[in-house]
Amino acid sequence: MIICDLHTHTRFSFDGAKDSTPEALCRRALEVGITHLAITDHCDINGEVEGIYTPYAADEAWEAMSAAKEKFKGRLHLSRGIELGNAHQYPNEAKAALLRHPYEFVIGSLHNLTGVPDFCMLRYEMMTDAHIHSLFDRMLDETLQLVSFDGLHTLGHLTYMHRYISLAQKPFDFKPHYDKIVGIYKSLITRDMALELNVSTLWKGLGISMPTLELLKLYRDQGGRLITVGSDAHSPENVGKCIRKGYALLRTAGFSEVAVMEDGQRTAVSII
Repeated sequence: MIICDLHTHTRFSFDGAKDSTPEALCRRALEVGITHLAITDHCDINGEVEGIYTPYAADEAWEAMSAAKEKFKGRLHLSRGIELGNAHQYPNEAKAALLRHPYEFVIGSLHNLTGVPDFCMLRYEMMTDAHIHSLFDRMLDETLQLVSFDGLHTLGHLTYMHRYISLAQKPFDFKPHYDKIVGIYKSLITRDMALELNVSTLWKGLGISMPTLELLKLYRDQGGRLITVGSDAHSPENVGKCIRKGYALLRTAGFSEVAVMEDGQRTAVSII
C-alpha cells in the first residue's frame, strides 16, 4: 500500500526542530515506509508582513528540498511544497510568495483571524460557550475566503481552532456550524481542491483528527472525494506518525482513496 505524508516541516519553519532538514525527513520517511512525502514549511504571510515571524528563507529552503529530491530520486516521491498561512489576508504578498518557486504542493491554512493572535494563544478556558462559537463562526468565514485564493492544492487542518478548544477541555458541538462547513466543502469541490486530514492531534494524544470523523463523513456526504493526509511533523521522529490510523478513519468515513503528488501531478491511490 502507498503510504503518504503530505504535511511536514523542517528547520526552515519558524517552529521547526533544529535537526529537521529535508534530508533528515527523507531518511526518516524511508525508515517508516513512507512512499510519498511533501515538505511544507511555514510561510505565514500575515506574520511576515506584520513583523511577527522571521521571514521564510524561501531560496535556501528550495535549494535544500531540491538537493534532497535529487538524492532520494527513485526511492521516494518528494514534493517540494509550502504551507501558506492566511493568504487571503495579504493576497498580493501571498501571490508573490508562491511565484518565487514552482512549488509542487501548496497547503492553504488559517492559523488566526485577521488582527487576532494565533488560535493556539487564545484562552478558551476563560471564554463562554457563546464566545467560542462566535469565534469559530468567524473562523469559518475566513476559511471560506482563504479557499478562494488561487494556487492552493489542499485546505490544511480545517479544525485547527478546535484542537485548542479540546486542549482547554471545553465541549464543542459542530452541528450549529454545519451550514458554513458545507459551504466550505462545496467551494473545495467546485475548485477541485482537496481537504486535508491532519493526524497530528492523534499522535499527540487528543483522540481526534483535524477535521474529526464527524466532519469527514459530512464532507463525503456532500460529494467530497479529494483527501490529502499529513502528520504535521516538525521533527524527523514524527514523520509518518498515525498516517495509517488516518487511513483507517477515512475508510470508516467511506473513503477508498487519497490524493498524492508525483512530480507535481496529483493522482489518487487506494487505501483499501
